[in-house]
Amino acid sequence: MNKLENTLKNLDINESGSDYLVYQYISVFKNPSNLPINQIHLEKIWYELKGEFPEDVDILELTEDVLKKFYDKKSEIIPALDKRWLPKLMFFNFEPYIFSLSKEENVDFLTKNMAFFDSLEYLLKCNYHQFWCTIFFEPSAAVSLRSFILNPIPPYQMIHLEEEYANLYHSVFRMFLLVYQRLITFKVSESEHMPKDVGYDQLIKKKLINLPIVNTLTLLYKDTNIDFINDLTSLYFDNTTQLDFQFKEIEEMVSQTLLILEMIGGHLCGFDKDAVIVPIAISPKPPVFNLSWIYSVVNYLLHTMALLNTLLLFYKPAIEICIEKDLPFRLPFAYVNIYRELYELMENREELQLQQNLTERIFDEINFGRSEFIDVYHTFVSYCLDKTLECMGDDKKQEHLVELYLKLLTTALEDDYFICDYNLKYNVASQNEMFESCTALDATRTEFITSCINKLPRQKKLQQLSLLKKQTIEDVFKRFKPPELEKEEEPVTESFNQPAQLDQNKVEKKIRDIVELFPHLGDEFVLKCLEAYNYNDSDVILAICEENLPPHLYEIPFDSIRIPPEPEPEKPVLAYHGKKPDYDDALKLLNNKKDIKELKSFILEGVQYSNDYLYDDEYDDRDDDNMPINVADNPVEKEVITYNPNYKEVANDSSESEEDEYVKTNGGPGTSSDRNRMNFCEDPALIRERREAKFRTQHRPSNQNAQPKSNVVGKPKGQGQEKDVLKARDKKSVNKSSRANHSRKSGAQFKRNRGMIPM
Repeated sequence: MNKLENTLKNLDINESGSDYLVYQYISVFKNPSNLPINQIHLEKIWYELKGEFPEDVDILELTEDVLKKFYDKKSEIIPALDKRWLPKLMFFNFEPYIFSLSKEENVDFLTKNMAFFDSLEYLLKCNYHQFWCTIFFEPSAAVSLRSFILNPIPPYQMIHLEEEYANLYHSVFRMFLLVYQRLITFKVSESEHMPKDVGYDQLIKKKLINLPIVNTLTLLYKDTNIDFINDLTSLYFDNTTQLDFQFKEIEEMVSQTLLILEMIGGHLCGFDKDAVIVPIAISPKPPVFNLSWIYSVVNYLLHTMALLNTLLLFYKPAIEICIEKDLPFRLPFAYVNIYRELYELMENREELQLQQNLTERIFDEINFGRSEFIDVYHTFVSYCLDKTLECMGDDKKQEHLVELYLKLLTTALEDDYFICDYNLKYNVASQNEMFESCTALDATRTEFITSCINKLPRQKKLQQLSLLKKQTIEDVFKRFKPPELEKEEEPVTESFNQPAQLDQNKVEKKIRDIVELFPHLGDEFVLKCLEAYNYNDSDVILAICEENLPPHLYEIPFDSIRIPPEPEPEKPVLAYHGKKPDYDDALKLLNNKKDIKELKSFILEGVQYSNDYLYDDEYDDRDDDNMPINVADNPVEKEVITYNPNYKEVANDSSESEEDEYVKTNGGPGTSSDRNRMNFCEDPALIRERREAKFRTQHRPSNQNAQPKSNVVGKPKGQGQEKDVLKARDKKSVNKSSRANHSRKSGAQFKRNRGMIPM
């Protein structure tokens, strides 16, 4: 292992590296006519041994006579690009680094990738003729190069590599860039060149250039070598011979991205019953929580969005294809749905503390993934703005683009967590102003969008969705602070928080102490210094002595004097402090029914009305007189009609008996022949007639000496009233109750017995 580490330290792509070369060509390429290499034919000369070679002859010191004696010279004319120029070669593949494994388990990454590094170095040491013969006619060369493109370590994962692993990978990373730069450079000099279409077609056949490869290389090297990326994308996207094929590749990639988002959301949140589950590069959700599975989901999602963002950044027609497939309008929902579930899965898990390194990588890649979502969405917004500027003067096209822009913002507004993060990085109000500067924009709609965003600050949305409850999550999107926040934080030194609320007397004492030490300073300047240093007087004194004050304090005069504010006028002393009472006297207070009304409304609100009763507990079976029952003791098994034993007539409330008695004595209407005991509903007119006759019988005077009923009616108004009428009225007014005190039970029972059931 120590020998391997020493070898890694000595890796340098700028050295000759001849010690590591296994094969070495003898250059035979000549092109005096400056023809393309694909049109050149060269003479190949070689020697074949005639018989056994003597042992006493040194093979390194062969003369021409010796060669003629023991060897036959042969030659032939073959094309410059031909496999017969190649010796027997073997190229090594790239060994990927698996972050879910430990450092010891990834030791193959070091040993095998050193051989891969030698293969790349061999390609760089070949001359022009040898290089292209190897690329065209050695299959293992293309396989070796593709092995790195299929399993690279993207920039957001490089920071997690150990030192020795990182050193080797950076060497391979730079060497691979040089090899691919040579691959897309078809003309080196006047004598070493080939037609661009010939080299491009060979790269297509060898699968060394296509949309996934171009997109992956762009993702890897866009931040380190933009010139290489511009050459690569121009070579691929500017080729009009395969334009239809390129569009199909882009459409397939967009559809694949939508499918991946849908499948990841289904694995996390569950699939619908009728959903079609398509296998992707992650396994289904395990029944037991697994942090490695969470990392695979986060990494796969980040890689997918990073590739999509790279494609939209370097090939603008792909934006229109995404809009046609409604990809931007599905991003906000996927963003909230996926990341909310991820945060909830990891909440309060012990595995986060046990596997801190893996946890750190997960949260880092979650932050990068959310950033890629926001950047991809902003690409569509920028597209609308750029096209609007290009269509100045064409109102119809501008109107269509403005509607698309407002639709994008409205769609994002439905998922407030997404629009909040988007507004944090790209201010929506500033974008609206940019649109208004180049076209007519509906101010009502834009003001509505901005007002909705302002009413939903980021902290409030996090609480509403219950997504993030950990302190580590609060650091998300630190690098994406809006410009106005950064400007406010510039004057503050390294890590000072907001000044604490101190007692004014303590602040004045600190100012006096500092002024005594530095009499040339004004108290206003000293106050500003205390505010900048969180009212820490020792830090202020140290900063003044070292002349290390924040830059914004140098703009204030050192001798500035503080002008105290004008004293506030004294407030009049009030006899009563507090809320003014609502009542003038005690009677109004006692007559207040507010509490009773509130209690009544509270009770009524708590009552639940429903007619869906399975059982009616108010049903009275006493009316079922003729219900047939079985007589158990009767030897003849038959049904005997008898009255219900539960039915009992009440003597006190026997309106029926009274009416029967009245019929017997007076022979009134409704005789037994007309009245059936179990009539469902009797004529109400007959019932009223019987009741009236009964009332007259009961109120008939028993003797002639009975005192007359008190008169409260009296004479008509305006003719005066007698003394007895006034007394009767006064007596009635005094004895009258405030509410009805007579019983309505008998009347209701009577109506119910006659079938007049209230609905």
